[in-house]
Amino acid sequence: MMGPHEYPMFEPIRIWLDHTQLGHMMTGTVWAWPLFESIHFFGLALMIGTVGLFDLRLMGLAKQMSPTSVHRLIPWGLVGFGLCVVTGIGFLCGTPDQYLYNEAFWWKVTFLLTAGINAGVFYLAVFRNVRSLPAGADAPFAARMAGCISLCCWIGVMVAGRLLTFFRPAYVG
Repeated sequence: MMGPHEYPMFEPIRIWLDHTQLGHMMTGTVWAWPLFESIHFFGLALMIGTVGLFDLRLMGLAKQMSPTSVHRLIPWGLVGFGLCVVTGIGFLCGTPDQYLYNEAFWWKVTFLLTAGINAGVFYLAVFRNVRSLPAGADAPFAARMAGCISLCCWIGVMVAGRLLTFFRPAYVG
């Protein structure tokens, strides 16, 4: 288990996060944490419900819909992602020691970064070949792989996020 003595470079970040107004709000009010949890869950459902559907379409499911028609939902997924980022920052500020010294948090960050890189490569190199596909058509191999990587990353984000509560480091400051 990670701890402050093994990773002293996190200590100034932990102290700063711990003393932010958001951190005080998260731990100093009864309603903040449950409200953020609810918003985080809603954002996750919105994101996975749209981005996950698009990923599945790229992988060959729901072929009766064109990729473009499914892709129109992606802005809603970005709204969900934004909600998750804002609430996730609240959680981090509220109990930074429970995140910075938690392997599950770093796995979650790794999956998030991988998903972001995958999305960037997809939109820069592959999406133009998907945009014009009609309903019933198979996506190119690169698009199917991007969809599979994306879906695996978002599942990884969810699993690592859930594991955060099971791998709580005992902070010794």
